[in-house]
Amino acid sequence: MPEPLRRIAVATHLADAPTSAALADLARVGAAHGLDLLMTADEAAKHPREAALGYATVADDELAAADLALVFGGDGTVLRSLGRLLGTGVPTLGVNFGHVGFLASLSPDDWQADLPPILAGDYATVDLLTVAAEINGDRHCGVNDVVLSRVAPRHVLHLEYEVSGVTIGRMLCDGLIVATPSGSTAYNLSCDGPIVVWDASVLVLNFIAPHSLAFRPLVLRPDLAITARNVSYAQEAEIMVDGASVGRMRGGDEVHIRAGDRGARLMLRS
Repeated sequence: MPEPLRRIAVATHLADAPTSAALADLARVGAAHGLDLLMTADEAAKHPREAALGYATVADDELAAADLALVFGGDGTVLRSLGRLLGTGVPTLGVNFGHVGFLASLSPDDWQADLPPILAGDYATVDLLTVAAEINGDRHCGVNDVVLSRVAPRHVLHLEYEVSGVTIGRMLCDGLIVATPSGSTAYNLSCDGPIVVWDASVLVLNFIAPHSLAFRPLVLRPDLAITARNVSYAQEAEIMVDGASVGRMRGGDEVHIRAGDRGARLMLRS
């Protein structure tokens, strides 16, 4: 059985009544089980009253010393925690205070009963594949996806794409998605892409509104490098990693996308 967990970093999605109440409940659980409860400064600012209930405020780089990141929120909050802890080996456990909760293992009604066995070592972890984009020498790593999206609303992108140096074709589209297995249920899903199980070692290449009757999403090995080139006459493409803008592609620019070299770890009930 895995080692017991004692140093617990906490994150929430909003400073609203349900998550504030959950933090107060966690303080009581922490006192009963001898836990060290940690918050970053931004979390403490959202919940000043609850932060005074025994939570220690730590710097971001101190999160790497935690045993667990416990998230009260939806999939977006879990995703931000996974991204914040990339490469540290610290697992993230979600309590679903959102809408879908695909990445969350615990419910908002039962988490207090379910948490103590997990703290005692009754849990499992999944190492999630990540995805990285490189443009102009800068490298950006994400948990869900890399998305190229048109900037001007009334014009389409013209993208050329290749896999491991082999040109596959050109596509008129609104954008391109390269998703990890965990990201396959995000933007990729809304574009009719396949759902991939978490522990599959693959990337999904998909297009947003492709102007094609023949294109189907591609499922690729993680060691294969994907290159996308903007061959539009005047249209720019915005590059987003896990929803955050990291740059733009003008005509002739290209971005290289492959599996990330830093892993993310998700905790599940065993």
